Amino acid sequence: MVSTVSGGAGLTAAIITGQVQPGVVWPAVTLVIASMAYDVARQALHRGRT
Repeated sequence: MVSTVSGGAGLTAAIITGQVQPGVVWPAVTLVIASMAYDVARQALHRGRT
């Protein structure tokens, strides 16, 4: 989850500084959110096993 959060922070910084083209923003945001959801679901499943 740390890599996802840092990736999201890097994406935010790139958007603010204008280094990312507008057509790439929403797919990248969707990918970050999907990665976060995957991490949360994986952790929830792992907790259920122990």
